[in-house]
Amino acid sequence: CKYKVTGADQVAFAGVKNAKPSKADIPKAVNIGGKSFKVTSIAANALKKSKVKSITVGDNVKEIGNSAFEGCSKLTKVTLGKGVTKIGSNTFKGCKKLGTITVKSTKLTKVGKNALKGIKSNARIKVPAKKYKAYGKLFKGKGQGKKVKIVK
Repeated sequence: CKYKVTGADQVAFAGVKNAKPSKADIPKAVNIGGKSFKVTSIAANALKKSKVKSITVGDNVKEIGNSAFEGCSKLTKVTLGKGVTKIGSNTFKGCKKLGTITVKSTKLTKVGKNALKGIKSNARIKVPAKKYKAYGKLFKGKGQGKKVKIVK
């Protein structure tokens, strides 16, 4: 994985060195040069047009940058950690096979324009039960098809 230092003890996930990863697990923290850093964001265009099939985002990640996973044609499953507060615009745009998005966060406040444009037509977005109504409004009109279901 590649990281970009964003603060004294924070880094942003910036992509992968391997050209053809099948799975991307973005950790809560990483050790770089013997120093520990929290992974608090995912940079814009981090995995754009990669061949990754599944993505798991760690609990310390608060923001997912614009177009972070755009055009990942083989992506089928995404799990977002408990700390995510913002999903950028065009984040999952053009991920034709993306059928399952699991949101563990109860802190989500913003989903960018066209974030879900071009995902699988019958995809399911699993959200925490206590945030079902609020997230229903939050995810409404973000480019997804009419058959995309938001479930508890």
